[in-house]
Amino acid sequence: MNSNHFRIETDIDYIDSRDRIFRMVFVDSGNATFKIDFSTYDITGPTLVFISENQLLSIQKKSVEFSWRTVCFSNDFFCIKLNRSETFCDAVIFNTTKPPYIPLQDTELKKVDYLITAMNNELEEANDFQEEIIISQLKTLLLYSSKIKLKQFGEVNLSVLSPVVTDFQNLLDTAYERQHTVQFYADELNISPKGLNKAVKKELGRTVSELIKEKLIVEAKRELYTKELSIKEIGYKLGFEDPAYFSRFFRKETSHSPKEYAELL
Repeated sequence: MNSNHFRIETDIDYIDSRDRIFRMVFVDSGNATFKIDFSTYDITGPTLVFISENQLLSIQKKSVEFSWRTVCFSNDFFCIKLNRSETFCDAVIFNTTKPPYIPLQDTELKKVDYLITAMNNELEEANDFQEEIIISQLKTLLLYSSKIKLKQFGEVNLSVLSPVVTDFQNLLDTAYERQHTVQFYADELNISPKGLNKAVKKELGRTVSELIKEKLIVEAKRELYTKELSIKEIGYKLGFEDPAYFSRFFRKETSHSPKEYAELL
């Protein structure tokens, strides 16, 4: 099986990544500081931590007994959007509106440990059914994690997101670098801007414009963090033809210019 699509990591002390991999970090014991994008969390095991694709992650162990395993998978291996109706995981566990972790009770710890161990054992026994078996086990882990998180943080209307809101989220993920207007998304989804805003606000709690801006700022911050592109190049990548306008936009949303923000990192 291609390890770029699915693997279980057991010996990584530090991650500073931005790739198209989803990660479920199972902290069995001990504690550590997790920095996910630009928020910091003190995590004590047993806990499951969820990191979406392209999120920045760094982990600093704070205790010698810190023990963890990380389930890593790509959309090519298991697409959470296509399987939304089965696992709800993009609406619940890989969701920026709730804490990106769930503390585990003893019975929950045992089941999570069992599922991850089972997947790891399957990886070591290559056979014609390996991928199908692991996908089934991964689905179970994702669904069980969603169940725990819903129990801890309250019910979510999973009937779920309406098709238009789901389609908007998917479109935003692919078009944000070149399309920044509400009108574009409304036109693509064959709905009025007012109708789209009403649906998105009701189900996601923020307007279309707010979500577009949020997406652009998060991506800009990630690019500034990696320092691979100049500020001008970042602006162009995110669809800002005028570097000065990009800087004004960034300052308005963060209270810092891109240069000032980069110097704070």
